[in-house]
Amino acid sequence: MLTYNKNKPHKIKRTDKPWLLFILAIIWVFGTVFFHSPWEPYEPFVFAVVKGIVSNNSWFVPYISGVPYAEIQPFYFWFYASIIKLFNITDINYIANTIRIINTLIIFGVLFVMGRVGSGLVSFKSGRTTILILISMFGFVNVAYKLSPDILILFGMSLYLYALQKYKTLPGISSWILFLGLLFLSIHFTCEFLFISIITLFLLPILDDHWRNVKYFITTSIGLLLFMIIFYLYCIQLQHVNIEFFHQWKSRYFNLFKRDNYNFWIHTYNTLQFLLWYVAPGWVLMFWSIWKRRDNIFQDKTIEVGVVLFILFFIFACISGNNPEDVIFPVILIVPLIGAMEVDSIKITIVSFFNSFSIIAFGFIGFLLWIGYFILNIPNVHNKFFRYIISIAQDYKHHFHAWQILLATLITVIWLIMITRRHIRGREMVTNWACGSTFVLILSLALWLPWFDSVLTFKPIVDASLKYLNKNKCIATNQPNSTQMALWYYYHNINLIPTFINLNNSICNQGVVATENPNIIDEKEWRIVWMGRRPIDRKIYYVIKHK
Repeated sequence: MLTYNKNKPHKIKRTDKPWLLFILAIIWVFGTVFFHSPWEPYEPFVFAVVKGIVSNNSWFVPYISGVPYAEIQPFYFWFYASIIKLFNITDINYIANTIRIINTLIIFGVLFVMGRVGSGLVSFKSGRTTILILISMFGFVNVAYKLSPDILILFGMSLYLYALQKYKTLPGISSWILFLGLLFLSIHFTCEFLFISIITLFLLPILDDHWRNVKYFITTSIGLLLFMIIFYLYCIQLQHVNIEFFHQWKSRYFNLFKRDNYNFWIHTYNTLQFLLWYVAPGWVLMFWSIWKRRDNIFQDKTIEVGVVLFILFFIFACISGNNPEDVIFPVILIVPLIGAMEVDSIKITIVSFFNSFSIIAFGFIGFLLWIGYFILNIPNVHNKFFRYIISIAQDYKHHFHAWQILLATLITVIWLIMITRRHIRGREMVTNWACGSTFVLILSLALWLPWFDSVLTFKPIVDASLKYLNKNKCIATNQPNSTQMALWYYYHNINLIPTFINLNNSICNQGVVATENPNIIDEKEWRIVWMGRRPIDRKIYYVIKHK
């Protein structure tokens, strides 16, 4: 039995309540703006670089502790620094909160554009379904709920897809949208996303005559030309400002392949293994759509673009030698588009199985989160597990906040309303899964964010080291562009001077060192005056002084 009427597909009626779905989406998006201290891997660098740009007015060459930061193009940080500069924000907490708010608006932009792309598919009203599949996928949660340039890459990819979808009906506007998409795609550690996107533009006319026309040629030509002009001007200006920094950036940016311990088959296996959880549960719907439309899947030209991109991303992830996640993560935008096409044709038995599984799984996790919250915050907990939970937190103290309970209660009520509906079909199954994942995600943040922050924050480490440091004299550290450089600068304006050879070559008589191997500290030259670490971290932070 199917979950729709094959003879009257236009009569499909959803039992979802639009206002509930709107609240669900808003809660999911604004869950990304929960304020907390910077967490690894990228957040300390983002905060520190933005603070450096605002403080030093060094827009083209960003600095951390006086050292140029060449990992990402600085115009990634301009989004944040320009707003902070405009409103003259100087407090570090307000800087961090502003960055998170802007990042949340970018996430909202990704969802909005992907909804428009989904609405333009050949399948019946797939915009809402595309968004719901997207927010239920583990990979998108992983990208959206951490502060990194990856979300801007996804925004660029969504604009890229939308421009190619609308090139016939909006040829002029599509050119500008394509230009913006390429500009955002260029903001990363290396140029692989830009390279793959441009290759796709040239492949499409070769693969299908749908793309061999004047409007496509004009759209892509103008979009590429605009991007090339802006990117060229940026490179010229960067050379003018700091030629040495330009060469460092260029060397990193165009280094697409890593051949250290490279093995094609191992990288292919790792990529497949990574995708298995990263695009879950969307890959189930994607394979169902591919099977159902195996004879005419390229009838929808947006899906054709998506499939070409998916193949190129996968090939590049296997041959580049880089970490699969660093290369292939944009496919989390393609999987929901393909999966939304045949969601109405899923058999009722499959719908019932996945719906029941999601209710049981998310319900059980939600129950544990509620119970764990109350047990954790009972004074003098005697349970061994919860004593361990408290022990790995740094100075965790429970403070009751009404908003935490209200938000947790709200998302629990929405989830209960969703799962108690009758006549669940393919689209309602997707909604239930998205609601379940949102329920667990927001419940975790609402009830457990103070604990998570106490576990992951670096502030106690930085603060504890201060009384052993003389801020008026130079302070060395053991490597450039390191987490400690970002953290000590962000929290207390302390510039750590990196030593590129070894610590003994430093001109400073004191240092802050972060390492898992204390043997890098020459105890004949240095004396350890303080050490500390986070309970969950293998890396130890030292303050050292010359003997």
